[in-house]
Amino acid sequence: MGDLWRMFYSTVQDAIALSLLLKIPGIVGFWIIGKQFSDYQVCLQESAWGASRYACFVIVTSDFLLWIVLAGRIFGRFWAEISKFRNHQGGSGSGTNKP
Repeated sequence: MGDLWRMFYSTVQDAIALSLLLKIPGIVGFWIIGKQFSDYQVCLQESAWGASRYACFVIVTSDFLLWIVLAGRIFGRFWAEISKFRNHQGGSGSGTNKP
């Protein structure tokens, strides 16, 4: 159970660190433009000729891509650790007990 707990702890640790990274584009956009952007519908309400519309698209897209990275890292780490856990539990698989 120790290896499984360590895998769970490191996955949660990654998720917390990367979810904090998800906040960075929104915070930077709020500091520079003074608006909070959450989805593409908000972007379409901005002026077509204004810089805030394009900044909104960049911020929302970067949030989306960071979510993909977060999910990929969690899934990848989980898969690697489960594979390693299975290999340690399964033994050699040959049926011989070589010293």
